[in-house]
Amino acid sequence: MSVAAYQKANQNTENPKQTEYRAFAIFTRALEEAEAEGTIAVVKAVADNRQLWLTLQIDLASEENKLPLDLKAQLLSIAIWVNKYSVAAMKGEASLEPLIAVNKQIMDGLKGTQPPAP
Repeated sequence: MSVAAYQKANQNTENPKQTEYRAFAIFTRALEEAEAEGTIAVVKAVADNRQLWLTLQIDLASEENKLPLDLKAQLLSIAIWVNKYSVAAMKGEASLEPLIAVNKQIMDGLKGTQPPAP
């Protein structure tokens, strides 16, 4: 099956939440594997994850986005944090773990699961 056919099949079977979950899963796995692969992999994984969040930020700011305002505000705040934190992570001045943790929390939310109580 060609890549285009695979993408078309995915588009026909996935709902938007599933597509978002899959995107976060791909970029989170890349972050998890990056440190073992070296500096270039870290920079690429962080830059790709940052682009995901910038794309999300643009979507959240659009009038077509129908999420509740308080949720949009919270997600925009996280997106801004990811953007700033990513700069330090790409310089090797910050751990990738907080980026991974945030992505996993978003994935949990997309699945509809609640994090365990502290």
